[in-house]
This record gives sequence, structure tokens and C-alpha cells, in this order.
Amino acid sequence: MDFACPLTVSEGIETISRIDEEVVFLSGGTDLVIKLQSGEIEPAWLMDISLIPELKFIKEAGDRIMIGSGTTFSQLSESALVRQKARCLSQAASQVGSAQIRNRATIGGNIANASPAGDSLPALLVLEAWVSVIGPQGFRRVTFDQLQARDGYGLQKKELITEIDFPLWKPYGNAQMISAFGKIGSRTAVSIARLNMAAMVEFDSKDQRILNSRWAVGALGLTPFRLETLERELQGKKVDQDLAEEIADHLTGVVDRAIPGRSSQGYKRQAIRGLAYDLLEDLFQ
Repeated sequence: MDFACPLTVSEGIETISRIDEEVVFLSGGTDLVIKLQSGEIEPAWLMDISLIPELKFIKEAGDRIMIGSGTTFSQLSESALVRQKARCLSQAASQVGSAQIRNRATIGGNIANASPAGDSLPALLVLEAWVSVIGPQGFRRVTFDQLQARDGYGLQKKELITEIDFPLWKPYGNAQMISAFGKIGSRTAVSIARLNMAAMVEFDSKDQRILNSRWAVGALGLTPFRLETLERELQGKKVDQDLAEEIADHLTGVVDRAIPGRSSQGYKRQAIRGLAYDLLEDLFQ
């Protein structure tokens, strides 16, 4: 294959605009290199974007958090800003693979790879993130939910993810905004999630009630998805042990509807209950 190594985004787009064959982008390479070595993919061109500094940043701009697509999971997990304003994403980043993988793997690569078990993806759903992409046809910005839906909004050939951004939610009165991420893997470390889940909750600490919430689960289908029915049911509910049971029961039903008859259904319908209890304890302690 041919190889290109641009130093700016504009240089990269100019290069791929002159190429008629397939181009694959390489950043961290933690998934891509395995596919190249196995022969699963054989692109005509490989473009290394890991040396483009404008893709590596984490910053607060107005009422949003902006993250460059070349930001590694180590940088995300170590960022005080992400830990404070988007705790679920910080937790997800800290649980990606091993330390060596987190030092190389990038959030843009996790999105582009689009694994159903990608750890950052449920967190991006509950954060209601947007994704900026650029290609030979120009620039566009879409919601992460649209980008992963694979219905025309998805990532197109020769398109490069440049940035991810999401709003900073500001609760009112006694309310506070809290979020958390959890996963279950086949091993205690360096594991691909057999289930993962993120939640973001607007919580009235005085009345101990949920005002609003967003929940998303991964590794239960082709893409992670929001649990919108659960979100509606939880509005105004008091946080107690009965609520934990209610959420666990609902999630068991989610598994049954998502993977009916699958060999993993029995395991996952039990595992998701434990994951729900862990997540709730993390959220409300």
C-alpha cells in the first residue's frame, strides 16, 4: 500500500482529494493494525494522522467541552476538566484496555472503529455529543447518535473525524448533575466489554429525587443505544432500594428485547442487573 503522513488537517484533505483509491486513516492503530496484519482490510492508501497537533486538545469553550479526535484515552482519563465536567467519559477512558493501549488509542479512532462494545460510545450518547468531520466534499457536524446510526449520516469514505464536543449541563436550585460509567468484561483487565453502560442524572439532593436522566448501553446490538423509556419512567422518582430494583428489572427487559434467543441472553440479563446496582451506587453512594 501507499503511505502518507500529513502534518496538518488541510494537508491531509488535499492529499486524499488527489487519490482515487481507498484511504484508511491511522492514529493510535490499536484496532487498525490488527486488521491490517490479519488481512481483514487491504487499503490502497494508509494515512498516518498521529502527527497532526491540531487534532490533540481538550478545552472548555463557552458552555461546551471540545476534544480533538487525536486525544488519547490516557489524556482523557487524566484530564481534570473531563473528570470534573464529564465524569462518565473520564471513567470510560480509564477502563479502555491496558495502559499501553490507552497511551495510543484515540477517541476519534474509537468512534470510527464503531465497535458495539466501544467504551467511550455510551458515555458520548449520554453526554449528547456532536462530532465534526471533514473530507474532500467539505466539513459537516452531526450528533454522535446520527453518526453511529448508519442511515446516511454515518462516516463516509475519506472523511476524517476532527473534533468531539458536548454541552456543559448547568442544573438549578438544589439539583446537581452526576454521571458514571461501568462495564463488565471477560477478564478483570485488558478486556473488551461484554456489557457497558453510562448514565447522567440531574438529581435533587434535598428531595432525593431524579429530575432528569440519560442512560445508554453498549454491547447489546450493532451500536450502543439510549434507554429513552427508562429515562421517562425515572423522572421524579425517589432514589431508594425500590428504585434500584425497578431499574434492574427494566434493564433485564432491555436485554430480552435486544438479543432474544442469543446464547449470551441468559448471562447478560443477570449481568446487567449487577451492572445497574454498581452504577447506582457510584452515582448516589
